Amino acid sequence: MRRLAVLLAFVCAAALAQNEQLVPAYGAIDRGDYAQAIDVLKPLAQNGDTEAQHLLATALERAKPPLGDIAAALAWYQRAAEAGYPASQVNLGAMHYDGRGVERNPKEALRWYKAAAEQNHPVARTNLGLMYLEGLGVPRDPIEAEKWIRLAADAGFPRAQAQLGRMYLDGEGVPSDATEALKWFDRAAQQNHEGAQFFLAILYQKGIGTQRDLTTALLWMQRAATRGHKLAMLEMARAYELGLGTPADLERAREWRKRAAVQK
Repeated sequence: MRRLAVLLAFVCAAALAQNEQLVPAYGAIDRGDYAQAIDVLKPLAQNGDTEAQHLLATALERAKPPLGDIAAALAWYQRAAEAGYPASQVNLGAMHYDGRGVERNPKEALRWYKAAAEQNHPVARTNLGLMYLEGLGVPRDPIEAEKWIRLAADAGFPRAQAQLGRMYLDGEGVPSDATEALKWFDRAAQQNHEGAQFFLAILYQKGIGTQRDLTTALLWMQRAATRGHKLAMLEMARAYELGLGTPADLERAREWRKRAAVQK
């Protein structure tokens, strides 16, 4: 799939727990102690607590065998999702999209993403928009895609902001507008979205949607490269080879190429 990056909807922040009994489970999952998390969560989940059901599914999905159980994770996500818990709806959609623990089914993924998107979940809105953009589980509809992605972008979700930048750059679902693309890339880049940082750097490097500024381009490219963006690493090497926004430095160029070579 061209651009859909599925993000699990788990928030590792005990302060967000709606039930005080879940605070130890959040901490256990955050440090990878899935055995403790499962022990804490099972009775609460069995008692109908949807947040506990979601966390239990998360622990079962993440844990390695013998604790890990993808089928059980799917079942608990299903229970919480059917009860209306949006984070479980997102993860259940992701499992149907990926074919994890269940036969791959983009239409079912779309159904669950839409259920969570209608509850204002930014990951769901972004994923739903991307499915409309790609025509996965639904006829391709860039206008509908833009609607959902913009809702998430306006709410401050950086992946949606970066995607909206791409749409303005490509003229998909919106008129082609490099200045608008720059604006949305900048918003996502300020939140450390490395893909947005890379595209923002390219726009400054080439003077697209703004005046050409090699110094600013290099700054954003370095931030993306430092966060592991392989193409940004290669661009850093090229900048040091050609002296783009910085004095030429072949040793640094070689260092960036070496880092890119081992980056997945």
